[in-house]
Amino acid sequence: MADGRHDDDYALSDEQKAAVAELSRSNVYAKQSKWKTLHELPMAEKWPYFKENFLSYAVIIAVVVVIVAAFGVSYLTKGPRAELSVEGINMGGYADQLDRLGSDFVKAEKKISDSRLVQMDTSISIGDSENTQDGSARLLAMVSAGQINMIVTDADTFAEVNNRGDITKPAEIMGEAQLERIRDSLVDAKGNPVTDVKKAVGFDLSKSKVWKSVKGLPQQQMILGFSNVTKSKEMPVRFVEYLRFE
Repeated sequence: MADGRHDDDYALSDEQKAAVAELSRSNVYAKQSKWKTLHELPMAEKWPYFKENFLSYAVIIAVVVVIVAAFGVSYLTKGPRAELSVEGINMGGYADQLDRLGSDFVKAEKKISDSRLVQMDTSISIGDSENTQDGSARLLAMVSAGQINMIVTDADTFAEVNNRGDITKPAEIMGEAQLERIRDSLVDAKGNPVTDVKKAVGFDLSKSKVWKSVKGLPQQQMILGFSNVTKSKEMPVRFVEYLRFE
């Protein structure tokens, strides 16, 4: 040719030919789904292709499945929500005795089909003690959520808890006739007897035959009160009746 160029000037190197061949092969899969491409690739190329195009999605799906399964197992295996949940505040040394009181109540109440419907706990302490962690925030959270519907503690602590708004007056839970029958056990927030049942804030446990019969429970003035009764009034009221106030 006039310009002196030869056909060899346009010849592709071996590397260029391999690249063109690869592009030509890739174009075969350009217009089909990635799943079909994965199926049609040679076995040696399947894993690299899968890792590049699908692995991150597979990991996400696996994580989601694990989380959903965990929630499902937790939901299916968790116990029923307690209908009576008594918190003994500043009563950490009386856990066994309070548990016995709860167990005896379950045995006496034939209608209670599951003992988990009654829970007694003494894990919350409040105040300025250097030896215990103040559980005020936990108490507030559990009362607000309806996880505690009765509180028992000494008179001074009861007055403090009442000032915080965690106690519900008996007249809001029980009928006037019911309260009149146990008038002598009704007290204000400080443990003083009341003449008007509508003004009562709690129950003086020194007037309870059952409380006094459980060996090891404190015999100084302890007060029982309703807290945030959200699910049903029946069980807390039956517990008051079980205590046999004089």
